[in-house]
Amino acid sequence: MTEQPASPSHDGRLARRILTIGAVVAAWLAFDAHLGSHRVSRARAANLRGRIRSVHRANPIRAGETVFLGDSITFDGDWEVAFSDLGARNRGIGWDTTDDLLERLDESLDGPPATVVFMIGTNDLYIGVPHAQTVRNVAHLLDRTAAAAPNARIIVQSVLPRTDRYQPLVAPLNAALSRVAVERDVEFVDHTERFAGQDGRLDPALHDDGIHPNGNGHLFLVEALRPLLDRP
Repeated sequence: MTEQPASPSHDGRLARRILTIGAVVAAWLAFDAHLGSHRVSRARAANLRGRIRSVHRANPIRAGETVFLGDSITFDGDWEVAFSDLGARNRGIGWDTTDDLLERLDESLDGPPATVVFMIGTNDLYIGVPHAQTVRNVAHLLDRTAAAAPNARIIVQSVLPRTDRYQPLVAPLNAALSRVAVERDVEFVDHTERFAGQDGRLDPALHDDGIHPNGNGHLFLVEALRPLLDRP
């Protein structure tokens, strides 16, 4: 039997299907580049994050210690050396969001600590957590810390400037975090002026990858916190 050539209508339907599939693929790639890939990267780090939490649980906070809580920026800091006189403990975990910190907060409040220092929120921007949810979560973090350690001193640090597309979201978030801290009579440390370059983004001299402070950047953090932590 002689094969019949495809009709023009069939060819049109096939072309439309190909165009639709191409559009879907292009949309997914765009999503993956700006948000999905961040979530995938975070999921891949889940095992490491779980191991770090396990180590934390095996080494409880003791009464009177100073606890630094946050994400990879906190994790990178050598707080035990910088504040050895204050019994500093590093409880930062890379990729943590405010949701993650809420989920593990109680593991860092046994003791209870004398001081709790927070820096959290930049990963919320990175993976698309709504602004209102981030602010609400930080409010819960402060309230739960005050309830579990009523005599503890609580310090909230601002989210640092960034160098990527999320930079315009940093200032509004910090304004809201400052308000939440003031409402609870909690000290707020705004690092923006210290860390911003001439264009308002994270100063190139203070980072190597666009978001994480390098050695000089961490010295700046210590210098900003030292007067507060030394104050009776």
